[in-house]
Amino acid sequence: MLKHVEPRQIDGGINLIDIGASGRLDRKWRPVQKLVNLVGFDPNQEECERLSLARHNLNSARYLPYAVGGEDQSATLYKTDSIYCYSLLEPKESWLSRFSFGHLFRVNETEPLRTHRFADIPELANLDVDAIKIDTQGLELPILSNAERLLDRAFFVETETGFVENYHGETTYAQIDEFMRDQGFLLFDINVRHRISRDNEFQRCPTGHEQILWCEATWLRDYVAGQNASQLTEMTRAKALKVLLLCALQGCRDFGYELAEGFHDRELITADELGQLGRKATWTLQARPIRDTLWSTLGTVTRLLSRSTRRRLASEVERVVDHPSLVRAMLSRDKRKAA
Repeated sequence: MLKHVEPRQIDGGINLIDIGASGRLDRKWRPVQKLVNLVGFDPNQEECERLSLARHNLNSARYLPYAVGGEDQSATLYKTDSIYCYSLLEPKESWLSRFSFGHLFRVNETEPLRTHRFADIPELANLDVDAIKIDTQGLELPILSNAERLLDRAFFVETETGFVENYHGETTYAQIDEFMRDQGFLLFDINVRHRISRDNEFQRCPTGHEQILWCEATWLRDYVAGQNASQLTEMTRAKALKVLLLCALQGCRDFGYELAEGFHDRELITADELGQLGRKATWTLQARPIRDTLWSTLGTVTRLLSRSTRRRLASEVERVVDHPSLVRAMLSRDKRKAA
């Protein structure tokens, strides 16, 4: 059932907003990539242009050079040694210099710009948001708390937040957790594998018990209880299917089935479809691609590498896997050797 959903069945696709879109969309989205309409934001004009020219397998993608903030106001972009550490908040260099990756946060220059309130961005005026991914180096709470209808319509939210203030004025995970629960979201996943060594002789032999500085968390809206239950009366079949797809993407079929029962009660899905959703296989969107298998196998090893090394390794693995001819050539060579 879910494997065969097409964009036309879900009002054109799953609408994903990515605030802090530098880099590339996480691999977790690949099972539904042909359904995803991505709107990415990054204050760096060059990065938006690069992303716009990059190949993708999404249903659609556009990147906008807006600096998204809590309010429409003047601000400063702090440009660091690493583009992935750029922020509208100043890095706490005295704190970060204690860690092995501290050099990435050195500020090279600043750029004045204007931030735009999330809810006021004209390109989003008529968008029915399904999912929000936000990585803004400490501005997650101001942005989400001023998102208004964009957050109200979203079912899936992924945040990347620090456990401590790595930037001056950064909002931390504890604050995000309280806010998201107040908005009727439930925590379904948290990745805390961001342990960073101190900048001393032990950084080259980590134990896996270094300090955790930040995490990624995934939140899903609870339509069963609380203030969100009334939204079921306004739910369309297209939105219900997108909710189920996002549950399948996250791997939480128990919660997905609980929602499906509510959708069936409101005649948004049929009894036959509910029966299909009672089977485990229905929630498997596709077989794991080779690259995910590789990363699963290498996961323990790669977590011991520095962040910059992991990025370089990821780039090389992606390059090889994205070109099947290279893989076939390697396999053919090994077969010839065996013969």
